[in-house]
Amino acid sequence: MKASLKSLVDRSAPVATVVTPLPERQNTAEPSYRTAQTRANTRQVAGHFRPEVAQALRLLAAEQDKDNQELLAEALTMLFKRYGKPITVDVESGRRKR
Repeated sequence: MKASLKSLVDRSAPVATVVTPLPERQNTAEPSYRTAQTRANTRQVAGHFRPEVAQALRLLAAEQDKDNQELLAEALTMLFKRYGKPITVDVESGRRKR
């Protein structure tokens, strides 16, 4: 029979405890998590749709040689214009460079 870990510990030996203080957190405006440079100063806008909608968007993006984000920016610009909002959506983030 194997000895348990408890039986292997010498209970007569003193246990040394090392306590290291945590570094103080600086109260800065930067978040404590890493953000990709392509996502700096942006917010995600998302929605849940049927799989056919996602597939149609991907196919259209491939046909137009654009990515989904570029097509969504174009669609949002048209939507804002329709409702009289003076906002033009530019794709400021993303991996594709034109």
